[in-house]
Amino acid sequence: MGLNAGQWLRVMIDSTLSAQTIGILMIVWLIMAMSKIMKEAGQMDRLVASFARVAGDPLTVGSVMTALIGLLPMPGGALFSAPMVDASLAKMSLSGEQKTIINYWFRHVWEYWWPIYPGVILALALLKVQTWIYIATMAPLTVISVGAGLLFILRPIRPAQKERTQHVSWGGLGSFLMEILPILIIIFFVVFEGVLTRVLGFFGADFPLPGALSILPGILAALIWVVASNHVPWRRMRSAFFDQGSLSMLLLILAIMVFQGALKESRAALQIRSELLAYHIPVYLVLMILPFISGIITGIAVGFVGTSFPLIIPMFPANNLLGYMCAGALAFTFGYMGMMLSPVHLCFLVTKDYYHASLFKSYRYLLLPVLSVLGTATGLFFLIQIL
Repeated sequence: MGLNAGQWLRVMIDSTLSAQTIGILMIVWLIMAMSKIMKEAGQMDRLVASFARVAGDPLTVGSVMTALIGLLPMPGGALFSAPMVDASLAKMSLSGEQKTIINYWFRHVWEYWWPIYPGVILALALLKVQTWIYIATMAPLTVISVGAGLLFILRPIRPAQKERTQHVSWGGLGSFLMEILPILIIIFFVVFEGVLTRVLGFFGADFPLPGALSILPGILAALIWVVASNHVPWRRMRSAFFDQGSLSMLLLILAIMVFQGALKESRAALQIRSELLAYHIPVYLVLMILPFISGIITGIAVGFVGTSFPLIIPMFPANNLLGYMCAGALAFTFGYMGMMLSPVHLCFLVTKDYYHASLFKSYRYLLLPVLSVLGTATGLFFLIQIL
């Protein structure tokens, strides 16, 4: 795009030292550390075990267990839930491919909106909207994904289920709530920040936290609780904060923010939009295809958000918040389903290897849920545009 060395150097420095970049890096760093501490302290094991005491049906336990673990962003985290799902479904005669899709699909029902995932944090930063607005727009996609999983993954299995399990037991509910408290703390702070912003706005005081940064107080509070309740020693904390896996994620996000800065400085996104209009290519088709291809290629949410969103966000309707967020939801959904279909998605690969399943045969159980989510999201998008 014709940037000279001086312009490129300035973009790198400005993007790296911006408050937005530093804030995102800090949030992701804290989240990765908290996930590692909870895993090593055994809190995730206790969380899943306490839920297993509450629920009775093995399919419910298996699918909800992987969803609970999916609340924490761990690279390849599907491998952590795979043994637990396997144990809960031990008395059922399921193929490796069926177990693969149960573990894989339900782990990923939250990542559309759950604001401690790096992909969502980056989307919030790029969209420049408040966290509660983003969550309110994207949360219905979790409902759609759960519905698709129930209809196309669990429902065909239930008629073949020979053995019914014990009734739901409420005795373990207290321990379950105690173990899931860090997640509840984050939810509380996100809701509180949204309510506080609305109340202040009602009295004429507009003081919203910038996009992704609104999650920071909740993350800090949850991390303090995890460290205190698990009596984590300093040595383990230091190990969690300087984990090599976290470093690679931080460097990836830093590179994406520099990439975004280069696109803005070079005005590449505006030129791409002009070319699309010149060739009469529908903008909404680009909003669907570009993130989808990026998702398949990268196999990670922060990858498709970082590579496609800086290009397509300038194409969103800027004068209409509802239209703007609907375009963002459509783009994210197509990118996310591309990621779910990606043969380089780490969670997909480690899960099918654990269950000795065929990658090709696993797609037979994955295609219908993916197509149903894409079809529903597209239908809702165009329905809202008409209304």
